[in-house]
Amino acid sequence: MKVYSHRGESSFAPENTMTAFYLAQIVKSDGIECDIRKTKDDVLVIIHDKNIDRTSNGSGKISEYTYKELLKLDFGDQKYKGEKIVKLDDFLKYFSNKQINIFLELKEKGYEYDIYKLVEKYNNPNITLISFKYEILKEIRKYTNNIKLGWLIYDLNDKNLKECIDIKLNNVLVTSICLEEKEVMKLHEKGFVVSAWGVLNKKDIRRLYNIGVDSLIYDSGYVAKKYIEEIEDE
Repeated sequence: MKVYSHRGESSFAPENTMTAFYLAQIVKSDGIECDIRKTKDDVLVIIHDKNIDRTSNGSGKISEYTYKELLKLDFGDQKYKGEKIVKLDDFLKYFSNKQINIFLELKEKGYEYDIYKLVEKYNNPNITLISFKYEILKEIRKYTNNIKLGWLIYDLNDKNLKECIDIKLNNVLVTSICLEEKEVMKLHEKGFVVSAWGVLNKKDIRRLYNIGVDSLIYDSGYVAKKYIEEIEDE
């Protein structure tokens, strides 16, 4: 079972910073999950929230700042001071030639074509674009069948399973608490990679491993991988 570091190794470094991403690589996570938004001057950057209040020493919406204005702010913490907001292009430039999988979560509509062109530029088969918003994935699929897409859902049902098939998704990411073995089997039968998000603890990881989940997203890839190794050694 593969492990994606949630917003990088966010248990040990400020989320969605280059330090968190480097740590994910150092601890040999199978993948990195991060979040994409767009600045006032149309630069794609990596940040989870609409606002910068929680993760920086500034305040306000990402959409109200230019990229250069955001670079003046500190996105670090007491241990890692001076972290800068990460431009998606810079992130892909570094990680696209590394042997690591990447989940890019699109948080909002309006930049589907931009991210399609950027991902196409790096031609990295290890990138999967994911989103809670089906319309975003549907729009990207209009441009290409080559880029991998994944839908973040809360629970599987006949309606959203059909929608997954309709736009030829590659990955279905289901909230851990709702994911059961019968759902994993059904998704595998349809050819989907099955991932779990919202994973809570070691007990949760063990259950997901036992029901055949392909990958999970966790705040520390290091912790999750160590525990999976323990399970496999039993």
